[in-house]
Amino acid sequence: MSLADRIAQSVIKKYNELPKRGKPTVKGKGAQTKEEWTVLAGFVLENTQTSQLECVSLGTGLKCQHREQLSPYGDSLHDSHAEVIARRALLVYLIDHFQDIFTKQDARYVFPRHLQLHLYTSRCPCGDASIEPLDDKLSDSTSEQPKAKRQRISQDPLSIVRGHQDFDSLGSLRLKPGRADSIPTLSMSCSDKIAKWNALGVQGSLLAMLMAPLYISSIVVGDLYNHKSIDRAINQRGVSALAGKDLPRHYRANICSISHTTVEFKKSQVYLKAKGVDVITADASICWYHGLPPQKSVALVNGSKQGAKLALSGCQPHKLWPSICKISLLNRFLSVYEKLEPRGYLEFQQHIYKSIKQQSTEYQQAKRQLLESSLFKDWVQCPAMYESFDRNGSIN
Repeated sequence: MSLADRIAQSVIKKYNELPKRGKPTVKGKGAQTKEEWTVLAGFVLENTQTSQLECVSLGTGLKCQHREQLSPYGDSLHDSHAEVIARRALLVYLIDHFQDIFTKQDARYVFPRHLQLHLYTSRCPCGDASIEPLDDKLSDSTSEQPKAKRQRISQDPLSIVRGHQDFDSLGSLRLKPGRADSIPTLSMSCSDKIAKWNALGVQGSLLAMLMAPLYISSIVVGDLYNHKSIDRAINQRGVSALAGKDLPRHYRANICSISHTTVEFKKSQVYLKAKGVDVITADASICWYHGLPPQKSVALVNGSKQGAKLALSGCQPHKLWPSICKISLLNRFLSVYEKLEPRGYLEFQQHIYKSIKQQSTEYQQAKRQLLESSLFKDWVQCPAMYESFDRNGSIN
């Protein structure tokens, strides 16, 4: 079995171990019956010394919140796409096991060289990576003649494109969701976010205060696979954007290997349609990370815990915070930071989330260099009003 298939199998096996809560269900009755489908994504660690693989986080989901639904307290998720949930769950894993995984070298904690990080996704990431496969699929389904070869990749200043619009605009940044009749969000496509991780690392700004950037070694894709499209969206845009830049130490335009897997995820749109059933997108998402018992995997709806009785105003009670929301990750990080950097921690106690992130100077420098490039300059950044909370959920 290929490494790509083993990676996919590792994530799907872990998904199958989780309880039914939050998984796709059957909706309706009789002739109106429809089966929910979803996307599964997960991060897998490979021990190159033993060839052992271990799934350390996973997520499912297809939804995201539009601006009017967002909480200013960091107590819910803005983006519940599978790849984003899997990456935020990975952050929980890294924070919770930080001292077990990382070793300190020259004032920075580094990831073991014998471990490699792989990303699996059951469907080509939304946005630029999937534009050509989706266009081909639409052309086939409507029996239209294929359009002229699309070799144009935008180099002019870019404007934001909705996910399923302007199929000729290759290389463009795109906002979720893809459907033109849906309400726009502030969430960039998964293709754009993975491209950003490829330049800045998956660890984000908080963990970057402690560690060198952590890059993905490979991405394994199931449905709608198109190597050229994925490479352009995930790898080549970052290479072009950062060419000639004097990046901070350890930062680079990472190029991850790209592989296809034929291992089937049986809740995918492609698999279910092949069975001849009517399908509908799943409402709920699942989050799991290593260290969390399978039976305690978290089901999410509209960015919050499924079934939670939410307060009508103010920050939600601590027990209702999803473990991967911003305020939860902030508190987890500060608990580790207090042990490793007690002096720095004292300075952060009263700071808001946004100002703490700004203290990650090398990360922020690399981020500025990326977003100043013509390919990324139209990136929609989260407004300050959604990052002005402190660790207790107070707005400052």
